Amino acid sequence: MITVNVNNTAHQFTTPISTKQLLAHLNITANGIAVALNNTVLPQSKWNEPLANQSNILIIKATQGG
Repeated sequence: MITVNVNNTAHQFTTPISTKQLLAHLNITANGIAVALNNTVLPQSKWNEPLANQSNILIIKATQGG
């Protein structure tokens, strides 16, 4: 069992999952977001790599305002 914490909410998976797969599972599009893995910004070029058990993911969505 793999546990990934996303914005302080635990999600469990039976097989390894990549950031890209995680975003699809959560119905989050890649446009207008930033992803941090264990407090380090994760470039999109690494989104296909499997996440380790107990990874901490922070997803920040850009919003308009003024």
